[in-house]
Amino acid sequence: MQKLMMVACTLVGLAAYATVAISAEDLVAAVKERRHLMKEVVAPNAKLGGQMVKGTVAFDTTKAAAAMNEISGVPDKYVKLFPKGTEHGAVKDSEAKATIWDDFDKFKATAQKLKDASAKAAGAAAQGQGTFTAAFNDMTKVCKECHETFREKLEQ
Repeated sequence: MQKLMMVACTLVGLAAYATVAISAEDLVAAVKERRHLMKEVVAPNAKLGGQMVKGTVAFDTTKAAAAMNEISGVPDKYVKLFPKGTEHGAVKDSEAKATIWDDFDKFKATAQKLKDASAKAAGAAAQGQGTFTAAFNDMTKVCKECHETFREKLEQ
């Protein structure tokens, strides 16, 4: 009976350890995926929009709309990539402030604002550069609001 109890405790301990290890890998993967979305999807599309607004790249209705639609597709995926335990300092490369989990509804609402603002900018592209510029500037205000409230910039 004592051997059986020892074996059972050992197996439970190993299972718990394996779960922690898997969870740690999942946390790292979540941070990696959200950084990918920001650096490889949002940033280049926002940069293109900004270049069109500034006139350093010729305004192109189709490209402007496509770029904003790419950004609009990110928030729904993005908010799912913030499990507890992925805040700045807990996982390498995380820039997430703990305030995200203090008021996750506010974080989700801000993500929804980005989705809405970028979709509006996509639609505004068809109305010309001036309308697109106004909508793009509104979208970048949402970006700034989110970064100031929920992002802890990593030191380079």
